[in-house]
Amino acid sequence: MVSLSIPILLLTIIFALWLRYEIIKSNRQDKLRNQSFWHKEKQANSVRRRDISDLDYITVELDRLPLKDHEDDTINSYRDTILALSGRKIVNFTGLTNTELKLQYGTANIDLLAEYDSNYTKLVSILHKWGERLYNRGNVSDATAVLEYAVSCHTDAVKTYRLLAAIYKEQNTPDKINHLIAMIPDTKMLRKDTLIRELNQHKS
Repeated sequence: MVSLSIPILLLTIIFALWLRYEIIKSNRQDKLRNQSFWHKEKQANSVRRRDISDLDYITVELDRLPLKDHEDDTINSYRDTILALSGRKIVNFTGLTNTELKLQYGTANIDLLAEYDSNYTKLVSILHKWGERLYNRGNVSDATAVLEYAVSCHTDAVKTYRLLAAIYKEQNTPDKINHLIAMIPDTKMLRKDTLIRELNQHKS
């Protein structure tokens, strides 16, 4: 019993020392991250307003979308939301923090930039809901048009690519799946390789 208790006690001490080391290391890393964040934030808050006229604005191409009235009021509400967005400025800032935006374009522009980014998020979200609703109601042609337009806007909504690939598979058009896959690297979504592998399976 004595011979067994010594190794257990030793292992307990070693574990306690390791845990303490990890906690100290984690606290130190958190402190460094916080210091780095506030340093960048201080820099960002001193950046003057910069010209934002040449941003990569998205113009909603209404001629590519099915705008006719539908018997489904929900589908019409999605269309009306996109029509309203078409009159607003839209920019995709996915992956950029407010601090990074202020560093690039100035603190005075942050509210406008946040609005433009919010418009983009709303655009790709509603486009997916619109396309999905059309598909579920049996209007595959219009659903395809809406989803393809979302992809042309470099949406990072994985579910849009999945649904569109499923439609292409149903239509036995694997070449279109290849085109869809080719669009993924230009997006700002995470885990692109995983989605590409998934879509490749739709071709078989």
